Amino acid sequence: ERAKFLYSAGFFLTVSPESMMTVAKHAAETGKYYMINLAAPFICQFFKDPLMELFPYVDFIFGNESEARAFAQVQGWEDTKVIAVKLVA
Repeated sequence: ERAKFLYSAGFFLTVSPESMMTVAKHAAETGKYYMINLAAPFICQFFKDPLMELFPYVDFIFGNESEARAFAQVQGWEDTKVIAVKLVA
């Protein structure tokens, strides 16, 4: 309860997207920051829907280049130079 920053690895989407949503909503309701990482390209590809459901609650997104490219591909973004800008939008 005293934490100001809550972090989840994207890998949790493979086992309990409901848990991630619970934590994300708790963060939003209590003025905390919620952070996730994209974890791996396959998370962006095969867990797109639960990942996108979390996005309105996410304050910080971490990802490496291959994860960002996989996310962009799934979203149908052709111009990879603006991935970060579109992710935060």
